[in-house]
Amino acid sequence: MNQNYYTVLEVNPSATAAEIKAAYKRLARQYHPDKHQGNPLFEEKFKVVNEAYQVLSDEKKRAVYDWQLQYLLAQLRAMQQTQYQVPVRTREPATYAERHYRNIPQRQFQRKDLKIVIAIFVGIIIASLLVKLLMDHITGMSNYRAALQYIKTEQWSRAHSLLTKTIYFKPNFVDAYSRRARIEMNVYENYPAAISDLNEAITRTKQPAAELFYDKGRCYEKLRRDTLAENQMTRAIQVNQVYAPAYFERGMIRATFLNTYPQAIQDFSSFLKFPHTDALKRSEALLYRGYCYYLIGEPQKAIPDYQQALTNKSQEGRLLYLIGKAYYDLDRKDEACQFFSQAYKKGYASASYDLYQYCKLKVE
Repeated sequence: MNQNYYTVLEVNPSATAAEIKAAYKRLARQYHPDKHQGNPLFEEKFKVVNEAYQVLSDEKKRAVYDWQLQYLLAQLRAMQQTQYQVPVRTREPATYAERHYRNIPQRQFQRKDLKIVIAIFVGIIIASLLVKLLMDHITGMSNYRAALQYIKTEQWSRAHSLLTKTIYFKPNFVDAYSRRARIEMNVYENYPAAISDLNEAITRTKQPAAELFYDKGRCYEKLRRDTLAENQMTRAIQVNQVYAPAYFERGMIRATFLNTYPQAIQDFSSFLKFPHTDALKRSEALLYRGYCYYLIGEPQKAIPDYQQALTNKSQEGRLLYLIGKAYYDLDRKDEACQFFSQAYKKGYASASYDLYQYCKLKVE
């Protein structure tokens, strides 16, 4: 135990927070890699100093570390202590008169003795396991809390590393798997690894949350495994029938990849029934539901959806163009040409062809 966080910072275990901070600043200046032309030895020393400061500057982390340190020191002292032995005491040899001889009965190892020995060994094993479980829990949760802080500050690499350590100490901790999966999915775009973590999270809980199946479906969607993505969204809905994002995403998969337009319309309709959903997603759901209506030959139902979706200004030109297409299919040519013209003025260049083809108007 010659080396610990206190010796690294060159302070006493009873040092105050101010003393620890001062020691850290001094050593950080001393070992900072920039002062040593990137020397890996000083870089490693700087990392060790920084790691020690991160623990000792936090009251909760320092309390846990002190508890661990005291436990290890107690074990070390116990190993170093020698057992006291009572000195053997003798007396003068007995006289001939008091001597008598008899056969000493031979002691045999009996069943009771065996049970005692087995009980002792079992007790030692159980105690060791309990101590290990306790230490693993403390270490795992400490790593997990630190990972959450790094996630808040978007330090993804450190967060991912700490979540991996958390899983090592607590292999059944579902939240650690799901959070690491989101980093792999949204930051590293390592979708197979994210799916693996999500599978672990799903199998290690009795009632998996809908979000786990939803995230897994998004990964399959990115990998263009569209049927598997649809199945995962369906499972998310089966787990939680009011989980709106799964309806939206399944509708998008069906509308854009699987071309199952009637089912996509049902999903978008279900999504739009939920209040307080994201405004942009509502606009997108209306747009795609309208387009699905158009593709199945019901342009009269598409127009109201397109008109409601016009609140999304970024899609305004496209929506005006689609309204024009729907009116044209309804043989309402004048209205169609008006919307083609508006779409072109909003910067939707594709409308120029329709203006020329159907409205006989040339645009510059």
